[in-house]
Amino acid sequence: MEVIKYSDVVRRVVSHAQRVYSELSNDDAEAISVYLDTRIKHIWEFYPWPDVVRVEKRYYRDLYASATVYAAGKEVYYPTEDKYYQALRQTNGQAPTDTSYWAESKQTYSGSTWESGTTYAVGDVVENEADGLFYAAHTAHTSSGTLTPTATGGNSRWGVLTEFDKYVAWAQTGENEIFDIIDVHNSNPRTDRKAFTCNFYQSENGIQVISGPNVVYVEYRQVVPNLLHKTWTNAATYKKEDVVRYPASGADFDLYKATGDHTAYATTGGGNTANYPGAAGAPWALIQIPRDFRSYLAHGAAADLLLADEREQLGGIQNSLADKALAELLNKIERLEQQTKQLNVVTK
Repeated sequence: MEVIKYSDVVRRVVSHAQRVYSELSNDDAEAISVYLDTRIKHIWEFYPWPDVVRVEKRYYRDLYASATVYAAGKEVYYPTEDKYYQALRQTNGQAPTDTSYWAESKQTYSGSTWESGTTYAVGDVVENEADGLFYAAHTAHTSSGTLTPTATGGNSRWGVLTEFDKYVAWAQTGENEIFDIIDVHNSNPRTDRKAFTCNFYQSENGIQVISGPNVVYVEYRQVVPNLLHKTWTNAATYKKEDVVRYPASGADFDLYKATGDHTAYATTGGGNTANYPGAAGAPWALIQIPRDFRSYLAHGAAADLLLADEREQLGGIQNSLADKALAELLNKIERLEQQTKQLNVVTK
């Protein structure tokens, strides 16, 4: 994706609004950031632009890692078996196929009713009439008393079974955050002509896939960048998602988003490492503004600035130019570059 500096977009806004960039006031600069933030959301969501759409392989749960300590109830994906498993009790290093620690995750369970005085083997599944839940035995035994779950969801011999909810979370560890869902496929639609769309819907958890495969390819729009920002300041404390301009002074600058909580350091020393935006390994990510959006953003924000100044005629002209820029970009993608999404027809 070709990108444009935030300061270059502001230059265009200022020029269209008949102002001088070197004389731009702090109030106008802040107003422009608000207008650009509104305009970029509009164009970002207007169409599935190739620059902002991604197709990625996703799992419903994190991949199993042998070095990780898993608490009872934790669900993982185990690529070796292409299955999902849940921990029956705390486990570390035991493979998910070990029924003394794990059980396969399923959307529904069945089993006989638990009874006292019955001999149970590892892996046996029962339904507990006391709470209506299903349990899997992780320890062979002869039952006695009652099947009373503990605070962690099991007891010394049983682990509670949770119905597996097939969803891809909006935010997953180590993955890009998902914004708008475009499609969900059984395989990569960019490499497999026979890839088909899975049934899905959105929930508070993420993308719910109905009777889909264990691994899906999600086609989605990336998160709209936040353009409301402050100036990066040495020794300041920043929270994840904070946005700053850097360099702090000068005519040319970019915007960066904090990828984690931290305290800013301009130089290395005293046990600290320089972590200003752009420094190697710094907890900042460059906010990328697609170059193709520049005309719409510049004319649109200029229109908003002029209308706020009650210069309706000039503001109306800039608004028309913004609409024209959007239409021309759409024409370029769909007609000139022939990027209209094609329907896949699966044949036997």
